[in-house]
Amino acid sequence: MTWAYHIEGFAKLFGVPVTYFFEDTTAQAVNNLLAMLNDLKAKQGVTPAQLHAQLESLSRLLESGITAEQVIAQLETLNRLNEAGITLDTLNRLEDAGVTNIATRAVGLSEQGLIAAAAMLDQVGRLEGLPTESKHDQP
Repeated sequence: MTWAYHIEGFAKLFGVPVTYFFEDTTAQAVNNLLAMLNDLKAKQGVTPAQLHAQLESLSRLLESGITAEQVIAQLETLNRLNEAGITLDTLNRLEDAGVTNIATRAVGLSEQGLIAAAAMLDQVGRLEGLPTESKHDQP
């Protein structure tokens, strides 16, 4: 039984989920994130503390039930955003505004589910007097 405590300790130390040591898909997702974070470190001067925080965030996502495949898809999207010039600062501002919380909850929704979620957000925006320019408003 003490080996379980050691595994948990290693997972916490390295900021990875315990399943990293047992599931190939989880290990792949974490390794993909590490590669992406190291790329960000090299290109944008991301600090080791920021890297560790992002790795811990991924671990929480995996432990909450989001699959490694969904995380890998999101990592690929983040990589494309990075290549398009979306900076870590921009992503942090989105997170501070609560946008990333909503986006994370949308992971895994079908196309129809995403359309429905966007329509609901448009409706809430209209109720709050915000302008909407959604393609869902068009006939």
